[in-house]
Amino acid sequence: MTKKFEQFRGLCKENLDVNSKPRPTAQDLAGFWDLLQLSIEDISMKFDELYQLKANNWQLPEKVEKKDENKQLPSSVPKKQTKPKLSAGKDRSVDSAVDKQRQEARKRLLAAKRAASVRQNSATESADSIEIYVPEAQTRL
Repeated sequence: MTKKFEQFRGLCKENLDVNSKPRPTAQDLAGFWDLLQLSIEDISMKFDELYQLKANNWQLPEKVEKKDENKQLPSSVPKKQTKPKLSAGKDRSVDSAVDKQRQEARKRLLAAKRAASVRQNSATESADSIEIYVPEAQTRL
């Protein structure tokens, strides 16, 4: 994480420096920050899990079944089929909770990447339609 923050700081400095080439745009900085924010949220969730374990005297939470949460919306992107892994000695509810958090983090990352892509495309489109007006030189009479 420290390296990512240092990289972001470097990008900010390059953005402020008018002589840097290539100069990162505000959209570049916003997209990078969105990705950093996702990493921060993931770390925060892991700390929340640790606090819950500590409050429970370091015992795994009991299994809670919720049928509605296990349903997933069909995706238009084909998924790679994997063999189911059997966890020996682990509580499946903890595994499913962790998997659910990972899936949510992936969804947020994908949404952030899509938003950055849309911003980039709209910036490119608007850059194509920019017209520059130069006033004609005024002559003294």
